[in-house]
Amino acid sequence: MNEFQIVVWLLPIVFMIHDFEEIIFFKPWVTKNSPYLKKRFPFLAKRLLPRMEALSVAAFSVAVFEEFVLLSIITFAAFYFDYYSIWLAVFMAFFIHLFIHIIQWMVLKRYIPAIVTAILALPYCMWGFIIVLRSHLFTVSEIILLSLAGVFFMVLNLLFAHFLAEKFDKKISIE
Repeated sequence: MNEFQIVVWLLPIVFMIHDFEEIIFFKPWVTKNSPYLKKRFPFLAKRLLPRMEALSVAAFSVAVFEEFVLLSIITFAAFYFDYYSIWLAVFMAFFIHLFIHIIQWMVLKRYIPAIVTAILALPYCMWGFIIVLRSHLFTVSEIILLSLAGVFFMVLNLLFAHFLAEKFDKKISIE
């Protein structure tokens, strides 16, 4: 297995380690920081907090599970078919996602559930990005376009994953 393939196979593992932090700490963090968020960001808090507070840990885990399964399928397919464009789009979206967590942390000026593993995952993503550049499989223009496509897809999938999570919460609250 070459260095590029190692980077490819590590993505689902790094993703899951990162999301474990979110699964474990998200609910207590929202509960603890809700008053602060309402005071500091009233408009955003009014729109986002009710959904965040209502989401159970199990439902949040369903959203993460959906993302992990999709990422694993993309990784396996990329390796099996030797076609890495979709994988690169997802990799770049994950890389950008880490910077979003770092910006959130800097804006909030306090721990957020994702910052520790976001910082720990950055060296992997930087190494992976260097390997992608060295592989010469993609031009810089293709990397930029795939990054934009990946972020677009990530946003759509995040909405879908949270839709599934909310459906899951409704389903288990009925039974």
